[in-house]
Amino acid sequence: MDKKSTTLCQFVIRLCYVLLLGAVIAFPFLMKQNEGDPFFFVMIGTHGKYLIYPFYAVVPVGYAALICLDKIMGNIRKDVVFDMKNVRLMNIICACCIFASLVGLISYVIIALLYKSIETVILLAMGEAFVALVIRVLSNVFKKAIEIKEDNDLVV
Repeated sequence: MDKKSTTLCQFVIRLCYVLLLGAVIAFPFLMKQNEGDPFFFVMIGTHGKYLIYPFYAVVPVGYAALICLDKIMGNIRKDVVFDMKNVRLMNIICACCIFASLVGLISYVIIALLYKSIETVILLAMGEAFVALVIRVLSNVFKKAIEIKEDNDLVV
């Protein structure tokens, strides 16, 4: 069951590559939709002109995080779990989440000051910061587990 779960997770990560590319391509198109159109999304249709630049600013780090997740899942499939490579990859993911959170926070402040408040932006920034925190905690757990593993390997 673990191999199936890992394979499924890696499939979803790779699907996210395509979905993110689709979002990059579709965003300008979705901004031009009017209310009542089949592809009208309230957030993008009404606030897209405020959100497009922050969105495109975080796309590269989104891809970087996806690549790191993909590599971690590949390592897990090879039974390379408690390894410093995975800790480094998790630290990169954490940095990506922090960057995206800062972009969201700065965007929220600029939008709130210059135009009007869009609460969704601050909620996304808070969510990205929380994910960064979770990843950082997991990274520290992995690092400690690696130390314990190495100590045990030296004893035997």
